[in-house]
Amino acid sequence: MRTTGESICSRLPVAAQIKLVRLGFKTAWLICVLAGVLLVGSFAPFGYWPLSLISLVAFCAVSADFRGHRLAALHYGFALGLFGSGVSWIYVSIHTYGGASTLLAGGLTGAFILLWSLTFIPQGYLLSYLRVRGGWPNAPWLAMTWVLGEWFRGWFLTGFPWLYVGYGHTQTWAGHWAPIGGVLLVGFVVVLLAELLVRQWRAPNQWLPFVVTSLFVLSLSVGSLEFVDRAGSLKVAGIQANLDQHTKWQPGQFMSNLNAHTRLMADLPEVELVVWSEASFTRFAHQGQASLKRLKDWADEAGVGLIVGLPMADETGYYNTVQGLGLAEGRYLKRHLVPFGEFVPMASVLRGLIQFFDLPMSRNQPGPAVQAPIRLGSHELSLSICYEITDAELVRGTAQDPALLVTVSNDTWFGASIGPEQHLQIAAMRASELARSVVRVTNNGVTALISHKGDVLARLPKNEPGVMVQSVPLYSGQTPYSRFGQPPIIALFFGLMIAALIRNRL
Repeated sequence: MRTTGESICSRLPVAAQIKLVRLGFKTAWLICVLAGVLLVGSFAPFGYWPLSLISLVAFCAVSADFRGHRLAALHYGFALGLFGSGVSWIYVSIHTYGGASTLLAGGLTGAFILLWSLTFIPQGYLLSYLRVRGGWPNAPWLAMTWVLGEWFRGWFLTGFPWLYVGYGHTQTWAGHWAPIGGVLLVGFVVVLLAELLVRQWRAPNQWLPFVVTSLFVLSLSVGSLEFVDRAGSLKVAGIQANLDQHTKWQPGQFMSNLNAHTRLMADLPEVELVVWSEASFTRFAHQGQASLKRLKDWADEAGVGLIVGLPMADETGYYNTVQGLGLAEGRYLKRHLVPFGEFVPMASVLRGLIQFFDLPMSRNQPGPAVQAPIRLGSHELSLSICYEITDAELVRGTAQDPALLVTVSNDTWFGASIGPEQHLQIAAMRASELARSVVRVTNNGVTALISHKGDVLARLPKNEPGVMVQSVPLYSGQTPYSRFGQPPIIALFFGLMIAALIRNRL
């Protein structure tokens, strides 16, 4: 049967046709793996965003002539390269802090990469089906299915929304689309551009250069739009205590951990909000009431709000929480837990296998889906704990019109890997989507202030104790993304696919 790729190939110059014919499936698969590796270079800490275009152009070009199982396999190869090189920090967590041997940690990390890469296969089959059955052969099916694949990975098996194409463009021309449709729309624009470039190379069209130029111009124009209003400022201090992850949870270490934080607050200038990192108070709330009262008394006397990360336990289980003290009123319980890190699927089988599966924080329970936001006077604060900042829809729904986004984390688990910088970049995308400043406070880095445009304005050095004091701009109002979220984009793409399939049958 004559495929669309073959019909395109027949219109290419002879030299180009020879190159395509010689490109067998095995060679194409290896190129896709390398393209996946190359995409990692567009993310922090590397930040070479043009690599994402090179990666996606290569993938689009070599996969254009394949269908069915082979196209799905090419997607799987790309995913192996992407996750195999982009999530090395998982190994650090399991080996360095989870107590697993090098062999076991490597095996578990490898198993995760092999299995999670399977999530690229459905989008490969969907793309193949649309190319064969869709009524619009020139529709940007690759860009649409790519976005649907990222959306799927954001919630499947509780989700792993990491290494999305859009994150590499948080501060580029494509990142201007974040307030409109979030990281998914940013990714769509980038993949669309790659798809258009490949089409122009394979089958030159006088209209495609105009479309590509218009895409750039429109992206730059969108960047000039302002959706929110300035609503004052807040003087904030972020406390980075740099506690040793190996010893911080030892019972005898509690007072030393507490003193490490209070010493850093001894010479604070006049501030309105002080933020500690995730799990900075290393004792259950009910066991540390006396110390919490002293912190509350200090905050009341100083006339500030104090936000402290601490574990909580009750008859239902353990919770990862953030507690407001002084002028900061309220408590937030983490809702989106990390599989294996904060809860263990198939616990009856895996408990006792390695130390990592027996850590106390791996027995946590999720907090209620709907919680009142922590307040600082008249300001609502949107809180997220560690991994939650990767869940765009969760952050969007935490508070309807927050003055500020606050996220606390303990990225010590990632060691000296690329994980902390990737995590920071994801937080910057949340700032762009919602047009809010982000105060990010961690145990050992990266503690930073991010502008409502996604720019990192200030940061503390990693692996050192320190205090970040900044005047943080506050905003009010909603971006299109904060108002509507991801559903309109997903519904639009599914609608276009259904319409194309119906058209093909008429």
